[in-house]
Amino acid sequence: MNMLLRFFIMVSLLKQQLKQQSVSEYLSVEMLTAPVVRQYRVLPHDMGFRDHLPNYRYLSFIELNVTRWLMSCCHQKGIKPLNWVIAMQEMIYLKEIKFLDKMTVNSKLVGWDKKYVYFETHFFVKNQLMGVGMTKFVLMNKKGQCAPAVLDMTGDQLTEVITTWNKHQVAVKSAKLIVKG
Repeated sequence: MNMLLRFFIMVSLLKQQLKQQSVSEYLSVEMLTAPVVRQYRVLPHDMGFRDHLPNYRYLSFIELNVTRWLMSCCHQKGIKPLNWVIAMQEMIYLKEIKFLDKMTVNSKLVGWDKKYVYFETHFFVKNQLMGVGMTKFVLMNKKGQCAPAVLDMTGDQLTEVITTWNKHQVAVKSAKLIVKG
């Protein structure tokens, strides 16, 4: 429930901010790659039974930041809001985030290709890196999947990390499961 409340508060505040911004025909790389930085307090609703932020909550915070980025881009471009569907997500947990910690979540567009958009998210507590997440997703409208070009992301902008990550996904999907019975 806590994430749902955070989502509606974020959307409401963002809509108020966006009313004051002008619409642009073209989204520059600088606009697209501007980081989304949000701060959150880890509340009782966020906690797992082991007295720290559980794995699935990290992914929820990523969703809040990516949704904020996408709403802002759609507004700046003057198009109807798009949805997004996760194709792959991975987290690296470095340290536990505890109850009442003030967490800074920094998400940034790091690449795209003809089909997918790639984000990297860093989690900080008191300027110490606590975790890193990678998210790969597709953009969707009412008719179905949209190419990233709808937001002026043309060509392929892939880093070595993204290329390696995609190769790993292909290897995992093509691996045959051996069941002994």
